[in-house]
Amino acid sequence: MIRSFAIAAVAALAVPMSAAAATADPAFDAFQSICWNTGGDYVAAVKAADDGGWKDTDVVVDSEPGLSVTDKAAREKAVGDARLTVLVSRGLRHISTGDIKEQTCKLSVNKADSALVGEGQSFVGAAPDGGDPTFAVYYVKLAPGAPVHVGKAGANSAMAAGGFGVLKFQQDSSSGIIVYQSYSK
Repeated sequence: MIRSFAIAAVAALAVPMSAAAATADPAFDAFQSICWNTGGDYVAAVKAADDGGWKDTDVVVDSEPGLSVTDKAAREKAVGDARLTVLVSRGLRHISTGDIKEQTCKLSVNKADSALVGEGQSFVGAAPDGGDPTFAVYYVKLAPGAPVHVGKAGANSAMAAGGFGVLKFQQDSSSGIIVYQSYSK
């Protein structure tokens, strides 16, 4: 009787674990392994994508006013029925007090991913610093491991201590995007 109960308990525990594994979000997992776990570092992010079997793609990183992009790369990978694209760039952001380093790692998925904003909030462990129900923005310290939320008001202090990052999670009816931008002196 005790042995039967123990076997049933182990079997009951195995179901939620396998169900959780089956519901893993490939876009969020790829973002963590390529963008977050590399600290948004351009060279490390490109290497992580290449090591993960991602292939070169012709997608290019758009530059914006006030940013001089020095390096950029794009990779893509099919995961199930989704196509994931990662865009990585680095350069200098020109501001009134001088130039700061900016590195961007952007992961896009070509299908709806309604979990992204919620995953972002769980990942950061705080309410968003801005956005709306389909777009969340967080300011975090540049640090390995779990994100350390500093809020928009803490960005200047974080920059004085070495830098800060901005995490963005966006979802819509046909796609999803996760961005990690890091800024440092």
